[in-house]
Amino acid sequence: MCCPRRFHLVPPPVLALALCALAPALASAQMGGMAMPGGRVMAPSKYGFDEAVSRAKQAVTDQNLMVVFTADHQAMLRMVGKETKGMLTIEFFHPRYGKTIFETNHAAGIEVPLRLVVMEGDMGTMVSYDKPSYVFRKYKGLEALGRELDGVVTAITASVAK
Repeated sequence: MCCPRRFHLVPPPVLALALCALAPALASAQMGGMAMPGGRVMAPSKYGFDEAVSRAKQAVTDQNLMVVFTADHQAMLRMVGKETKGMLTIEFFHPRYGKTIFETNHAAGIEVPLRLVVMEGDMGTMVSYDKPSYVFRKYKGLEALGRELDGVVTAITASVAK
């Protein structure tokens, strides 16, 4: 039997400092659901932070996907003395897509699970994600999967967008 896998986690203070550096850029980003450089999409939500998080998680389930992990950036930033408004990453996926990736181009396995971020700022609650078609475009044979997942993620974000 093989040795157990070892995962190297980023120490919370280091991760929190990285998030401190990222927060101003996210807060000042243009709104309106437009595509950001690099395939990033940011859309305003018609709900407050907690409701948007709840609806996004439910939408993931409604799309027959699984919430794999959530990261509470607000809590992590508090660990290093930084107070901020709500910011939560939701990571989601389904093994059926993982099977396609494994069979087609398993180098793309680093790109999953997919993720979206719900954040609140001075201009309200926002939802942000990287378009799967952009993420998977560099992996031969996964272009169609990326386009398919664009529709899935668009449906998820539509549940919380204005």
